[in-house]
Amino acid sequence: MESEEAHKALGLAQKHVSDGNTAAALKWARKSVSIHATPEATALVAKLEKQGVSSNGGKQETTTTFTSSTTSTTKTNSQGNQTQYTQQQMEIVRRVKSAGGDFYRVLSLEKTAEEHEVKKSYKKLALQLHPDKNSAPGADEAFKIVSKAFTVLSDKDKRGAYDRFGGDPDSRYGANAASSATNPFAGFGGGARMRPGMGAEIDPQDLFNMFFGGGTAGDGFGGPMFSFGGGPGFRTQYYRPGARPRAAGQRQQAAGNQTGMWFQLLPVLILLAFSLLSYLPALFTTPDPEFRWKSTSLYRAHRTTFDRGVSYYVDPVSFARHPFVTSSSSSSRKGGVLHRFSKENSSPELLRFETRVEESWMKELYRQCENAQEYKRRRILDAHGFFGFGGDRQKIAKIQAEKYESCEQLARLYHIRI
Repeated sequence: MESEEAHKALGLAQKHVSDGNTAAALKWARKSVSIHATPEATALVAKLEKQGVSSNGGKQETTTTFTSSTTSTTKTNSQGNQTQYTQQQMEIVRRVKSAGGDFYRVLSLEKTAEEHEVKKSYKKLALQLHPDKNSAPGADEAFKIVSKAFTVLSDKDKRGAYDRFGGDPDSRYGANAASSATNPFAGFGGGARMRPGMGAEIDPQDLFNMFFGGGTAGDGFGGPMFSFGGGPGFRTQYYRPGARPRAAGQRQQAAGNQTGMWFQLLPVLILLAFSLLSYLPALFTTPDPEFRWKSTSLYRAHRTTFDRGVSYYVDPVSFARHPFVTSSSSSSRKGGVLHRFSKENSSPELLRFETRVEESWMKELYRQCENAQEYKRRRILDAHGFFGFGGDRQKIAKIQAEKYESCEQLARLYHIRI
């Protein structure tokens, strides 16, 4: 895993070399060596340091000055400009980077934190780590980590995936999923990047502008109001003066996304409609009465089906009140027990009910017979002994001759043999 991180850092260094950004290239090359030293990375560091000496007439130097209230570090960069940062700013950077892939630690939150707590923590850290406010080494990377932690924990789906699996939920669906467990900003890069899966990643600066209206250190981070909504797709709306054309374009894009979403859901909606249609008849019909195969205190009225003579028991009161019984002209009750009536005078619904009773009895007989046959096979196998040694032929013959009532009824009533 360290070699992968070192290789990624080296790749970034080589990219900055191609872009002509020697300072950034040297930073990432040194990081690659610190993670896992390789000949290629070491050679690149030496080459870049040599270029830095020849172009600037000397190495970068760092001096520290003290004031009465706080410790301030002055850093001279490759362009000769001086930037200052406090020890407190450096400590914030270190704390965020040391949290690694633990987004709750990054934002100093418990796992039970509510959405407003996530927003509050992000706003506080974003102000402290914004590159225009914090010039400490690594502040830019820490700023990105905080932004990433917020985009995950403020989205219900991403947060759920993160709580279950850990790592970066976006990277789990991208090509850099393997490194997300150790690098909380793996695959994030400098700008927004679309990925399949959980949604689009948002550029840290764009996210910052959404909260603070696009202001920077020069204007106190002021800006107009905005609305911020979590959930799938990470929907965010913000408004600035003079930005009406952009807002209109965003609304058109959102409308297009909604149309595409409905097209994706169309097959599911069609299946759901067909399922509901299949249940419609049951909504307008009376369900069959309950019945049992054995008599109980409630199901005590004995009946037999007209065609196969299957015996079953019903509740005499509820059965007599059922619509298909009351519609049978010959039905009558004496002493609370429903008497049998002829097939010719029975309603079609009652005849169909008894057909369903016979089908249920067939399934019950089949289950009982199958269990009995399986029990029979196991006993015969045991009687054969161990590889034929110690077998009892008489016992085997006796078991094979056994008959089972469920199997006999299945063959007699339904002509089915197992």
